[in-house]
Amino acid sequence: MGSAPAPPLRYRARPSQLLLVVGAVLVVSAGGAAAAVYGGGSARVLLLALAAAAAGASAWGSRARLRATEETLAAAAVALAVLGADAGTPLLRGSVVPPLVLGGVFLVLARLLPRPATWPLAAWLALQLAAVRALDGSEAGVVRTAELLTVALVGLGVALGARRLVARVALVTTAPWWGAGVLGALGTAWSDDAAARWTSAALTVAAALELVAARLVRRLEPLLGPPVAVPVLAGAVSGAALGGALGAPGPGAVLLAGYTGVLLAAAAAALLTGWVRGLFLPAALATGGTLVVLSVGQLVAGSRWLELVLLLVLTALPCVLVAALRGDDRPVAAPAAVGCLAAAALVAAASGLVGVGGAAGFLGVLYAASLGAGLVLDPQTRRATVVTGAVCAALAVVLLVLARDRGMLAVQLAAQGLLTCAWGWFVWHTPDPRRGAPEGSPAWRAGAAQLVVAAWTAAALAGWSVVEAYTLPAALGLLLAAGPRLAGGPSWPAWGPGLLVAAVPSVVWAVVAPGSTRPVLVLLVAAAVMAVAAWRAVRAPLLIAAWTTVALALGLAVLALPLPVSGALVVGVVLLAVGARRERYPVAGFDARLADMR
Repeated sequence: MGSAPAPPLRYRARPSQLLLVVGAVLVVSAGGAAAAVYGGGSARVLLLALAAAAAGASAWGSRARLRATEETLAAAAVALAVLGADAGTPLLRGSVVPPLVLGGVFLVLARLLPRPATWPLAAWLALQLAAVRALDGSEAGVVRTAELLTVALVGLGVALGARRLVARVALVTTAPWWGAGVLGALGTAWSDDAAARWTSAALTVAAALELVAARLVRRLEPLLGPPVAVPVLAGAVSGAALGGALGAPGPGAVLLAGYTGVLLAAAAAALLTGWVRGLFLPAALATGGTLVVLSVGQLVAGSRWLELVLLLVLTALPCVLVAALRGDDRPVAAPAAVGCLAAAALVAAASGLVGVGGAAGFLGVLYAASLGAGLVLDPQTRRATVVTGAVCAALAVVLLVLARDRGMLAVQLAAQGLLTCAWGWFVWHTPDPRRGAPEGSPAWRAGAAQLVVAAWTAAALAGWSVVEAYTLPAALGLLLAAGPRLAGGPSWPAWGPGLLVAAVPSVVWAVVAPGSTRPVLVLLVAAAVMAVAAWRAVRAPLLIAAWTTVALALGLAVLALPLPVSGALVVGVVLLAVGARRERYPVAGFDARLADMR
């Protein structure tokens, strides 16, 4: 038989414990009533005497190992002592001396009687009461912020070193002090004089570090949420405070603050290892990221474009260093470096620091660099770097389109297209052994598309009006998009679309616009294609070239014949086609004999 389920918490108390609680409540209530009725020194002496008696009884219970008795009497002693220390005055206002004296007494009792949890909790609560009284009437500023964060630091220290119950109570009661202190420190760090800014920033960083240290205490883990929540929060508030202190002197200092954040994040990513990395890397990244974001926001708000470009360029340098030193971080550091440099180019172009052509060329260089880095990276992790480079290439095209520089656009597209196809060829011929099929098809298609648009742009600039100026680049682009499948894959998917795009418009134009050399050229090209296709045993080019020749000949013949003869020829061809199809796929009526018809 299994054990019976535990009863609800309210039914677990024993009769002796109920008697202790009721007795303590009655004693404290009587003492409080006496203080309210009589007041003055006599009431204070009475309450303190009762508190001393309760503390002595708690000590006796501790020696007798009566756990419930010692805790209950200690709690009664604390309540009576608090009432007696300031009898007749408001609890949250008055002198800070009585609660400080009580806190010292409770600390001594906690040292002498270590078993009850009431004494350390009472000492901590008395210290908070003294802090609340000290804050009453104080002006907002660095002094008030220092008081709040000092209490938070002490509370976190108690939570780090105390037993489980005391530690958790200390952590929960410290949270309001920590939050209020950090908010006040952030306001001071962004609005006060230099000394106040740095004092607030230093206190904020200290409070944040002590909060991160709380993640190392196992008994506090249930109260701190996900593992990265506390480090990220601590890093964000530290970065915000440091950003206000560092950026006060002017734009140069704002740039320095942003770069400090970059260096902090890069150094943490490159140097931290083990459990230290797991704990402090999120905090360092949050601090650095907050510094960078705040610096960028300030520079944008102040239209300091040169400083912003310099910050973005300097941000890319540590990313390059991390990518070179740490292979595990390379898939993240490489695209980050490319993205920062691309953003710098865009800002420089938008602000007029450099020309659009120069910015587009630099983005093209970044595209080439990202493709080169992609060849070094593992095939499973290079996608982010290559995609970032592709975004750079697209941004270069957008810049040139907005600038209406069609000549530069054609050159840019041609260079990027050739580079993309070369990268696709290299990747195609160096497949990943862990994958079933080689990579490269997306690169072939992207490169072909860029080359086609480049050719169309060049044709428009040259003023060419012949249809082949646009259909032949499209056809060559479709063939190039097939990549190495032209040599080894099925012929129709690889060769068919491109050859049809090349042949059909030229045949139609040769028929409807006679009097040019186009029909002769089409026939010569078709004959050459048939010869080469037959030699290489490739079906699709052979058939398409043959049908091209037949279609062109028939079209020219139809146009050359008188209209009635042409009509008879067309009708005859249609009847032949219908008859052949119905003989192969008979339907009702076509399969009947003439003698069987009515």
